[in-house]
Amino acid sequence: MRKITSLILFGFLLSGCYASSLTYVGTGAGLVQGKSVQSIATQAASIAIKNETGKSPLEHVLTPKQLKTYETKKAKLNPCVQTPELCSKINLRVAVINNILKSKTTPSKSN
Repeated sequence: MRKITSLILFGFLLSGCYASSLTYVGTGAGLVQGKSVQSIATQAASIAIKNETGKSPLEHVLTPKQLKTYETKKAKLNPCVQTPELCSKINLRVAVINNILKSKTTPSKSN
């Protein structure tokens, strides 16, 4: 009896654990749980704060020294800062592919 009660209790307590991890698996689960609405609202609030105060929400929270550390670490992780030639080659390739796709999707004028 004690094991059954424990299983039922754990079933109720752990029932939401799998659902929160599903939001990272597929977009369908995220849409159902409102994660897309939450991310859009967060982004909109960040833009509104930036427009109103001139600072991002992160700048309001961190000190200037912490912001400098954050920016340097972010720059170290940016592949375009580390290898600009790789980034320019990728940008060139993307531009070529975009031109190819645009030329295929434009309707031809034939009478």
